[in-house]
Amino acid sequence: MLLNFRKYSTFFLLLIISLPNLSLAQRNTPELGDPFSSVLSLESEEIIGISSYQRLQRFNTINNNPLVSSYINYLGNLLSRNLLDNKRRYNFFVVNSSQINAFAVPGGFIGINSGLILLTENEAQLASVVAHEISHIKLRHTAEMIANSRRNAIPIWIGIFAGMFSGNPKASIAALQTGFGISAQRNINLIRSNEVEADTLGFQILDNANFDAGEMSKLFQLMQSAKGDVQKNLAYLSTHPMFEERISNTQNRIEKSKGTLLNSTNDYFYIKNLLDVSQIIDINNAIEQTNNRDPLSRHKLSLLYQKKSDFKKSIDVLKQDRDNINDNIYIAFAYIDGLLGQGEIEEAISTINNLINIKPLNKTLPLKLAEIYVDHKKGTINVIESIKTHGDFFKLNPNYHRIMSKLYMDINKKYESSIHLAEYYVLMDNAKLAMDVLENSSKSSQITNSDSQKLITKKIEILCKHSRPLEPIFGEKTCN
Repeated sequence: MLLNFRKYSTFFLLLIISLPNLSLAQRNTPELGDPFSSVLSLESEEIIGISSYQRLQRFNTINNNPLVSSYINYLGNLLSRNLLDNKRRYNFFVVNSSQINAFAVPGGFIGINSGLILLTENEAQLASVVAHEISHIKLRHTAEMIANSRRNAIPIWIGIFAGMFSGNPKASIAALQTGFGISAQRNINLIRSNEVEADTLGFQILDNANFDAGEMSKLFQLMQSAKGDVQKNLAYLSTHPMFEERISNTQNRIEKSKGTLLNSTNDYFYIKNLLDVSQIIDINNAIEQTNNRDPLSRHKLSLLYQKKSDFKKSIDVLKQDRDNINDNIYIAFAYIDGLLGQGEIEEAISTINNLINIKPLNKTLPLKLAEIYVDHKKGTINVIESIKTHGDFFKLNPNYHRIMSKLYMDINKKYESSIHLAEYYVLMDNAKLAMDVLENSSKSSQITNSDSQKLITKKIEILCKHSRPLEPIFGEKTCN
């Protein structure tokens, strides 16, 4: 189905409850050809999506590593661009969870658990999951379910979400049966049909992106045959009911596809290294089990030594790969982090600047450089200008705004610093702190009257996008 988190059920329920101004029955004029716009508008979808994303950031659930986020957005955009969906912007992110699951939130927000990425055997399998979740959003399955309910939509959906988030599909089915009354079976069938529909469109998306669409069926089979620890963490089958029919349908479509064009890129394997090492507990055993026969293996070994804080060995492992630094961004980052761990700040900065000259379009390098300046040196206007050009790409990354706020503070640009600090708190689901920052900064002697007014306007903008309890009881009403 669409949403699932075992350990975060409570805060997602709070999310649903904390949206008193979100009317599921919107007054917006329905869009031509869309029967669900009157039930759940695209504007409401965006509110649900960004609110969910912020709540996940608040609980440090999202992996904000720029290499990881850049990769998953590259993959997601590669798949979604063929839909020609200009009504919404898709946002993809990796969730720090060993649970094998993926989910789509209305508004174009798609999360893939690191556990699922590590389970996949190739990039085409991962792409099949992403394509499936894209399909749920494109086909507006959440709105369809709400439209089908007829009565008490919000309480019913709270019950459904509770079941999904707890990883208990029986609770979701119970909510459906209780809430929907005599139409219960029809809605259960709808859940099942939605999965088949998402498979169908997902298969087409895969094929159009030149991936081996046959890997979708192989991933289904891999999940169904999972045993031991894998099966224990396999929440995907609970929220995406697996039926023999689905596997059969996917296999039948393989005959009509373009055939095998792409299985995996090098990026996929290096990203798996990053995610795998982040979850490893027994570092010494992992080091013993990892050879150094090729760059990919040495990259993982270097990361393991870094996790052990043995930065010298981390760098030594990469000695024979230093000639590849200019061509392999993952090895370059491992080498730079090794230098930073040894306190060789200037060498790390020099390495990054050299890479920026070679790869001027790479977005992760300026962010890494800015992070080094924030942690070890004072910022400069050149560093700010370098990273600012990629602001749109990183606007949903709280680390970007934290770094920009500190850089602007270093050069005494209080207005710009305050704006970014407020954006940071908004993304971390703390609108109250964001508004406090803006309010206090607007009264600073370092702020011009014009900028002070802009800060107040920004404060009102944040206020009006969040729940009304934040709005003052006394005084002029600021939101409609």
